[in-house]
Amino acid sequence: MIETRDAGSAELTRALQSLVARGVLTDEQAAAVVAEVTGPGLPAAGLPAAGEPTPHRRRSLSDLLIEVGLYVGSALVVAAGFVMTAQNWGSMSVGTQVALLAAVTLVTGALGLVIGHGVERGTARRRLAGVLLTGTAAGAAGTTALLLQDSTSVGTVAVAVGLLVMVGAQWFARSAITEIGTFGAGLILLQVVIEELRPEGTVLYDEWGDEYGGSLAYDRLMPLILVGYGLLWALLVARRLMHREVAVFLGMFSALVVALPIIGEPEYRGVGIAVMTGLAVIGFWRFMAEGYWPWLAGAIASVTALVFFAVGGANRPSVAILVAGLVLLASSGLGMQVARRRRARMHAPPS
Repeated sequence: MIETRDAGSAELTRALQSLVARGVLTDEQAAAVVAEVTGPGLPAAGLPAAGEPTPHRRRSLSDLLIEVGLYVGSALVVAAGFVMTAQNWGSMSVGTQVALLAAVTLVTGALGLVIGHGVERGTARRRLAGVLLTGTAAGAAGTTALLLQDSTSVGTVAVAVGLLVMVGAQWFARSAITEIGTFGAGLILLQVVIEELRPEGTVLYDEWGDEYGGSLAYDRLMPLILVGYGLLWALLVARRLMHREVAVFLGMFSALVVALPIIGEPEYRGVGIAVMTGLAVIGFWRFMAEGYWPWLAGAIASVTALVFFAVGGANRPSVAILVAGLVLLASSGLGMQVARRRRARMHAPPS
């Protein structure tokens, strides 16, 4: 019976630690599961009692140095190859360029597959495989762009190929770099599609070749698709990723960056205010539900930008900055209180 119980505890430990690493459960929720299964004061082997943080496997200094050495060494080799290639790139024929870039792509892809095969998550080899496969995605996109350089949709096809390779890398060697790379590839693809769909004859240029005139509706309203992409990533996709907090940060940050130019244009300020209000509401709502700091940071940033432009930031910058600063202090203080109450509620014993 003791052996069965120990085996069950080890299995429970691995399951809970995996769920915490993927962001499905928080440390407090994992500890609550332990308390419910084992009873108070009787933590399972390898798991903390309720109220204590879930332990994470620590890497030794030597492991960290070895991993850093692998990254730096790989970066130096890639940099050397890039410099040597760049010096002779202009004198190469298109066929030679395609062959060279395709060869590099195949080599990095093969190395990534070999290094990442059969390796469990969270290891240095897994992360190194993710880096190599991310480089493979960039190489595949570049090779496709060279092959289709005379096509009108070369950008869309090239980035789509890179995104497909990144999805494969995410499936094979999931790590922080593959998750970030997949997000970036999807964002770039949307930007390329938006640019290629731009109506002809709507952009005006002055005698020096610079764009001028009022903001175009297409340029201000189409980026709302990018805002939706960021929110979709933070709200839905992040739930299935290992580094959920990073995914939420990427989604909220990109949505805010895209929304700022919209609210900054007087002609479309109403749309921008609506977007910023939505981001603030979603940020506070999800922070209360999940507790991830990017939700709260995004909400506070949205409220600050909203107030700045609502009180006339362009016409009265000093007053707008003062009011925005006061709102930032107030919302930050409110956020601290919300965070404290949430932690207290999570650690409170069941009634």
